[in-house]
Amino acid sequence: MDNEVITLKSGKVNEYLHHIDMRSYGSTRMLSVFLGEFEESSILFDCGSSLDIKKGLRYFKKNHIPLSSFKYLITSHHHFDHNGGMWKLYKEIKRFNPDVKILTNALTKTLLNDYKHHLNRGRSTYGNFVGEMRSIEDKAFKIIEPSTNFNPNQLEVIDIFNVNGSEVKLAVLNTPGHTPDHQTPILIKNNLIDFIFLGEAAGTLYHNSKLLTMPTSMPIYYNHKDYMKTLEILKQLDPLMAGFGHFGIVNGKNNVREIILEHESFMRKFKELIIKYYNETPETKYILERILPELIPRTDLLVDSNPLFINIVLGIVYGMMISLGFRSIPKEEMVYLK
Repeated sequence: MDNEVITLKSGKVNEYLHHIDMRSYGSTRMLSVFLGEFEESSILFDCGSSLDIKKGLRYFKKNHIPLSSFKYLITSHHHFDHNGGMWKLYKEIKRFNPDVKILTNALTKTLLNDYKHHLNRGRSTYGNFVGEMRSIEDKAFKIIEPSTNFNPNQLEVIDIFNVNGSEVKLAVLNTPGHTPDHQTPILIKNNLIDFIFLGEAAGTLYHNSKLLTMPTSMPIYYNHKDYMKTLEILKQLDPLMAGFGHFGIVNGKNNVREIILEHESFMRKFKELIIKYYNETPETKYILERILPELIPRTDLLVDSNPLFINIVLGIVYGMMISLGFRSIPKEEMVYLK
């Protein structure tokens, strides 16, 4: 496999796009965020937890990207590891650009501000790595309705930027499943999808050379039916690059399509295995022990030295169990589900 199929390092990957390893949880290859640097302004896709914001600010400074240039801070979804630090980054950037906006949908805005239950769940899995979340003022947001039209020739453009004489158009797609508020930004150049930020709409990538994926079925909002529908629709697109929140970039149309198809196939298998093991013994611990041998070969991270790995696997197992009806959602949080 070509070494450039997967990009893992921080840095500029084309004439306007930066990939940034936020070194979340004190480790490399845990969380990616992406920066679009254009002639008139900059945009950011996700920002990490509150513990990651200083690392992002250092990257901006090192690469001579003024905070006054940021027009949009764009979310994929409300989870603390992706946007729990949005309140902190917004507060810092607003000092230099009072007009900066958090570009998101109404549900993400609500969940970013009604964060207590989510943060408590996060602490039970990730401990102090979750950081801190705070409410964000209403005027910080530009609320959009992510598009349900995935036709590459009819995408709804939100804004247009310029780089080296070419236009780069921004659109945002509705991609629920991992969470009900998940959205997927795309950048279009020369009538081609130049980049798609999948966030966690199509799995996680924790292998540095093989196009293998891990599930993203985190509790409590994972919905398998919606997730698989999103994957089906994403196959309509042919982006040149796909960014994964966890972790890095897959380069080339054929490789992006391959990894989405691989993930779709594996998620079907993952669901079947959870059902099989549950029918054998309906205990979470038993199901976790049985599923681990299926997941460990799908990553080249040092699992034994990463104490969070088992907790992550527990989360994706439990999330699938909730979606299948094997476990229940707390009544106080049902309000955010259809």
